[in-house]
Amino acid sequence: MEEVRLQEELKKTRQELLLLYEIGNLIRTTLFLDEVIYLILSAVTSHEGMGFNRAILFMVDETGTQLEGQMGIGPTHPEASPIVWKMIAENKITLEGLLDVYHKADKNIDKELNEIIRQVKLPIEKEFGALAKTVVYDTPLLISNEDVNHELADMHLRSLGISQCACVPLRGKNRVIGVLLLDNISTKKDITASDLRRLMMLANHAGLALENAQSYNQVMITSQQDSLTKLWNHGHFQKLLQESIAEARAAKKNLSLIVFDVDDFKSYNDNFGHQAGDKALEFISRVSKTVMRRVDYLARYGGEEFAAVLPGTSKAEALKLAERLREVVDKETSSDWQSVVPRKVTVSAGVATFPDDADDKEKLIFCADGALYEAKHAGKNQIRGYNKIIP
Repeated sequence: MEEVRLQEELKKTRQELLLLYEIGNLIRTTLFLDEVIYLILSAVTSHEGMGFNRAILFMVDETGTQLEGQMGIGPTHPEASPIVWKMIAENKITLEGLLDVYHKADKNIDKELNEIIRQVKLPIEKEFGALAKTVVYDTPLLISNEDVNHELADMHLRSLGISQCACVPLRGKNRVIGVLLLDNISTKKDITASDLRRLMMLANHAGLALENAQSYNQVMITSQQDSLTKLWNHGHFQKLLQESIAEARAAKKNLSLIVFDVDDFKSYNDNFGHQAGDKALEFISRVSKTVMRRVDYLARYGGEEFAAVLPGTSKAEALKLAERLREVVDKETSSDWQSVVPRKVTVSAGVATFPDDADDKEKLIFCADGALYEAKHAGKNQIRGYNKIIP
């Protein structure tokens, strides 16, 4: 009997190691951060993987002081059936096909859960419960039913009906970079010490994969940014505008483009030098960020010229936003920023809207540029919208 038991345990251990090997290989198949996160969560929740009912991934922010909710897979309550589970079951998808599910769902997995998760922000201090303790002590934690409300103090997490759960650190090379939270909301199956051991073996692979993806993501962002202003550069602006127009066309919505530049910038450079000119451009970029909305894309188009892509925005709305930008620049350089910008700086802007003024990227830029030229010709420090000339 003892020999049979040992053989069964050996067989189970081999299966677990094979599964972990497959999962480890799987999460190294991409360097895109959102895809790596999705694959980790899918591997621990799918029936082909570890089979937990729900998994949520948090990452340490850039300052190293806060945990932020990134993504979750699973139901928001016991009766709900996660979208990803349905798609996997209906299509009999194996681990290798998980990424296809993500893209077929247009990266919109378990929307209700993720709307909640992305609101979670926790200070990394042990007083803030199990997730923070997992980072501080770099150790996995099993949280009992009785301790959940105390250990998961965040109101958004409490709304998810979490009972017994596990918190597992995700380690990079030198530090904890995230935490995996898992529970069995539907089956109510206990999470055991053996489960925790398997999760830690996975976490060692997952943490390194996440760190590699973070590094790649940062390199990609840096390559797409203007080095001076940290806005999107010209090349990435062209890509964002093209994609935004395609989305607006598909959704039958407006999209507006603001092109603006610094008035008399050559004179400014000639009088104060190129270093002062650089500071003026940095100032314009900072002010622009305070005016534009989170959904907008702001870029340095080239030289002293900037551009803002405004999804879902009519021309009237875009003109108001452009006027607000002009006013703020005019006001700020007249007062608070005199130590940085020695002479009053103003901007002029042109606005054009898809599909009213143009139906493709090149024409939209042409129309916005034309409106900017009119603003300059009218005396500068002004805003103009593109007006079609009707023969």
